[in-house]
Amino acid sequence: MRKRGDPLELILLVTYVKMVVVALILFAAAYSDIRSRKVPDRFWTLLVLSAAPLLVLEMIHRGALSRPSTFLALCLPAGFMIFALYGYPEPKEVAKGKAVDITFTVIYLLLMAGAAVGLFNGEPGMTSRIVFSFVFMMIYFILYSVPIGGTRIIHGGADAKCMVSLAAIFPWYGEILDISFGPFYDLLADQSSMEFFFPFHFSVMLNGALVTVLFLVIFLPLVNISKKHYNPLRIFTSYHIGLEEIPGKFVWIYVKEDGKTAKKDPTPDLLKSLKEDGIDEVRVTPKIPFILSLALGFVIQVVIGNLALILVLLLM
Repeated sequence: MRKRGDPLELILLVTYVKMVVVALILFAAAYSDIRSRKVPDRFWTLLVLSAAPLLVLEMIHRGALSRPSTFLALCLPAGFMIFALYGYPEPKEVAKGKAVDITFTVIYLLLMAGAAVGLFNGEPGMTSRIVFSFVFMMIYFILYSVPIGGTRIIHGGADAKCMVSLAAIFPWYGEILDISFGPFYDLLADQSSMEFFFPFHFSVMLNGALVTVLFLVIFLPLVNISKKHYNPLRIFTSYHIGLEEIPGKFVWIYVKEDGKTAKKDPTPDLLKSLKEDGIDEVRVTPKIPFILSLALGFVIQVVIGNLALILVLLLM
């Protein structure tokens, strides 16, 4: 029987507090995304600064101070947060001897070296999960930075920073906790590999993607049907709207350019040009506030678990 005040009980308490703090800041960021489709970096700075003391406390009670290499490995996610929020050192500037770029290069190299040493010589049970979380952070950064087929999987910078923040704050998964972050881990308790392939932060993103898909599948067809547009190839992706209705709406306009269709921001000049061409109605697609989807995905993950994966497994 667990005794009051033992390390695991404290870790549980810290986890509860982290979830509340993260949820509050995520929904505040989502509100900004809904209002302006912009999420300032101050939300992610606040998120990290608020959760960092809790994460440090959790690290200490997990034995982070047992070895210096383990401590360096545990600092890796925080280091990458600096990378994501404030940029990364440029090789050319390092070669020129620019102090800031050299300093950050040294910091990142030390953190990665500490992670490598910690993984093989420290406390593998802890550091392996930290390193794996760091790998996911790099994946999120790449999915935002590198277009695949002309489209970035993670479209907005705020979305990428949100995912990197969640990976930094929740490097451990739910299998050792009573709450288990929803029944997802309970259902897959005998498949430990699932916990590595679908860590908490990645599951949040999948839940957010599912929320977005449900919106597109339900909302857009209803709009199209109300406007008596039944094109099966477009009913789930776009709808038609009058030019006079566009100001104040967060949408992209589909326009023809050199025989090809392209998405454009509805700038005043573009709207004026379309009106001069005698166009009164255009096809648009909504700018979805994905931070709201991620905030809802976070709540789903805490309460239910990885709903997207559960639905896939039930259908198999």
